[in-house]
Amino acid sequence: MHRSVRSLSRGLALIRELNVSGRASALDLAGRTGLNRTTCYRLLQTLQQDGFVSFDAETALFGLTARVRMLSEGASIRDLASQAALRPMLALLDEVSWSSDFAVFELGSAMIHESTHSFSPFSIHRSMVGRRRSLVRSALGYAMLGAATPALRQEMLDITASLVPEDAALAQDRRFIGRILARTRKDGYASSIGESEQGISAIALPIRGAGPVLGSLNIVFFSSAMTPAVAARRYLRPLKRAVGEIERRWRTR
Repeated sequence: MHRSVRSLSRGLALIRELNVSGRASALDLAGRTGLNRTTCYRLLQTLQQDGFVSFDAETALFGLTARVRMLSEGASIRDLASQAALRPMLALLDEVSWSSDFAVFELGSAMIHESTHSFSPFSIHRSMVGRRRSLVRSALGYAMLGAATPALRQEMLDITASLVPEDAALAQDRRFIGRILARTRKDGYASSIGESEQGISAIALPIRGAGPVLGSLNIVFFSSAMTPAVAARRYLRPLKRAVGEIERRWRTR
């Protein structure tokens, strides 16, 4: 294992402190970060030369520049959500053994960003990350639709109808969508039986994050092994705990 680079960690500590406290002198920053004053000043000069820190000669205060945003702009909501999801999903797998998928709405479908299929003893798939599930023919999609506001739900359905030809008819079928929403509300969870893949069933719950609906999390099982109602009686409680932990981890990022 390679040795860590202390100067990098110290530079990031200064950026974090300036982000929290705002403009400050080198002396104040040294005290708050525990850095030697000379070291602190040299790091600030380096960050200034690289364009991440500004210096006001009149007040002798350092501050962050807009260029700092470049360090985080590449991390999208989906990226951060995926980071928050994996550990709770592995904990869920320890309790349930059946595999799970975490998905977000993307281009008219439920795009899977994290999965425990490769870790589950009961999965026939090696990997599901990067695969799509139908918004209108999967538990993942039903969960997101059920938790969305009416306006957001309609936008999601309109996008699906325009971008996913095989789902267009169902996305525009108000009676069908109404039945799905009513069943999901009544049951307290979304479910599907062989709609995404023959012989495969699932139950799912929505995950709320930065927006009205962040995504959804499912538990996948063989249709021959149990019904969604039986799966919910056995596993809905740990699934809810996993969802709660993902939401908690997402809020703290």
